[in-house]
Amino acid sequence: MDFYHALSEYYDEIFPLKGPQKTFLQDYLRQESVSSVLDIGCGTGTFALEMSQTGVQVLGVDLSDEMIEISKIKAQKTASSASFSVADMRDLSSINERFDGIVCLGNTLAHVSGEIELKQVLAQFREKGDRLLLQIVNYDRILAQQIKELPFIKTEHLFFYRLYTHRADGKLDFAMKIEFPATRQVVSGVNILFPITCDILKNALMDTGWEVSKLWGNFERKPWTVDSPATILSAKRIPLTYLK
Repeated sequence: MDFYHALSEYYDEIFPLKGPQKTFLQDYLRQESVSSVLDIGCGTGTFALEMSQTGVQVLGVDLSDEMIEISKIKAQKTASSASFSVADMRDLSSINERFDGIVCLGNTLAHVSGEIELKQVLAQFREKGDRLLLQIVNYDRILAQQIKELPFIKTEHLFFYRLYTHRADGKLDFAMKIEFPATRQVVSGVNILFPITCDILKNALMDTGWEVSKLWGNFERKPWTVDSPATILSAKRIPLTYLK
């Protein structure tokens, strides 16, 4: 079993939907009067399926074929109206619809190569929807404290480890390891992440036609600080006349 196959298979066990996340999404959709959502980087469809239960039309996309297949199976089992397809956030040209809201959670956005690609991605988001909800790791905290490891996750079947190596070019090597105690099997993988600080994100949004509405530090809606675990923000599409 390779790492990404294992991650797909056990993703829901490692990252189950939690009460604060569920409440946050329900409140956001209601308060923003969102009736259709494009969920970018949807993983195994957990958030997309939850949003669809509120009556919202949802299309979830992810770069991973395996995760999209799992999402489709889950949707079929729960008779969900959510649909899923394979797509890269860097190229959304295959999606012809427009949506009330774009949702991009789970640190998906940090997989861009740098500020230029970040702005390209956010500009594409603007072409697909009028409202935006983003969530990433709070990289202000990671960088300021030179954090090298996130808390490990223990489940019934595995241990999940996440390690950072701070690179000379300012990026992060993000190493992930899954250990299966019952079989002593270990699988691992490494991604290069662009640590998007709060200021970088807000400036990129402003430059690509988005206006930040709210900023939180976690799904319990606590105010964002440098020490918050996450950077979560909502934004609204600005008419082009305001960008001139």
